[in-house]
Amino acid sequence: MTHAITPPPSLPAPLQAPFLLMNQQDGSTTLNAADIMAVTDWFYHERWHQDRADIKELAWLLHWLLPEQRDRRIEIADALSIMNLQAGNIEAAITLAQATLSQCDDFGLRHTLALALAAHGNLEAAIHTLEQALQQSDVHNLPPEQPIQAWLDLARILQNNHALFKAIAPMKQAIALAFAHQQDDLLRDGVQLLVEQLINQGGMDEAWITLKPLLSEEASPLQQALWTIAFNQLARALSTADIDRGAMCFLAAKNPDPLVRLMIGRAELTQDHQTRLLAFILGLMFLAPIDVTAPLAAQLLRRDEDRQKPTAPLIAAAAMALAEIPDERSLKRAHWYRDAMMQLISVAQHQGVPEAAVKQWAIDAELLLEHHIIERTYQTLIQELTQTPPWLSQAITLSAAIKAQNTASAPA
Repeated sequence: MTHAITPPPSLPAPLQAPFLLMNQQDGSTTLNAADIMAVTDWFYHERWHQDRADIKELAWLLHWLLPEQRDRRIEIADALSIMNLQAGNIEAAITLAQATLSQCDDFGLRHTLALALAAHGNLEAAIHTLEQALQQSDVHNLPPEQPIQAWLDLARILQNNHALFKAIAPMKQAIALAFAHQQDDLLRDGVQLLVEQLINQGGMDEAWITLKPLLSEEASPLQQALWTIAFNQLARALSTADIDRGAMCFLAAKNPDPLVRLMIGRAELTQDHQTRLLAFILGLMFLAPIDVTAPLAAQLLRRDEDRQKPTAPLIAAAAMALAEIPDERSLKRAHWYRDAMMQLISVAQHQGVPEAAVKQWAIDAELLLEHHIIERTYQTLIQELTQTPPWLSQAITLSAAIKAQNTASAPA
């Protein structure tokens, strides 16, 4: 006998009498199947499917569902098991799932049971349960997201059980199914899971080989997510041609930030002047945080001969101007502004300008923020690139569009 529940205020009047009998310990003897089904139908549609039923009410409903209502019994038992699992009642979730499965088998409920067993620490039983469920002959008739999620959960449980090599096959199975059935979120999750494991095992190249066939230049949320994984975690495995493809995707999607971060990261790891120059150009073009742009300017102006070049005042002034722009991403903007100012003074001295005349020189040479120094600087520095990436013109167009949009939306 299940515990009595509070009558819902919206319970229709014709159902109140049979409900009252069902809610009493000895009242059910006078009920027939039609009365019980009428009440449970209402609770199923008006309480459960309207997200109004709590765990106690669902337990009551499961108790009264008739044996021939197999699908509903499985559905409610699965929901109750998940609720118990989420509430930390792991043993209750396991007991209910096992009891229901002993009467009627169901893939989803086996999946839930496996998760409960894993939460209880019984990883071997969880793995066995999921593997059995995934080997059923009718698994191909299920909505694809169910087996895909089960393959991913199997991989995670295998990882937790220190069976890393065995976890790779379920990940690849999930990725293949998700790609075939256009389950974008699950595809992204599977790729992320596999990439992280392979990187931790020293298999960055293998991770890239797995990810690369899934990529395109399409500006979709999925492709942006996959390219973000590539740019953020597999940057060292990417060729210039790979980066160009990813750049086209992000720029077409009007989302330049991953490209900017990648190029700045590459500039930090190299001594190559052209790589640093391109990263600095992109940082100015899309107003990257001064925290990462100022160090690039410092690298470009590191030597005395660098500070004597005609473009040196532009680089130093653009860094200072960027530090003037309010940016919640930077907690040390004032520090970088002072640093850039000292850098501009040093450049001025290397250009033959006395320190006392630097302020007037900056005004006369139109090196201030209000002189559009940021735009003028990257437009000038582009001419110094010995090899222009194929996506740069697209980046210039996007930068101009973003600036026009920001100008139009700025208060008068």
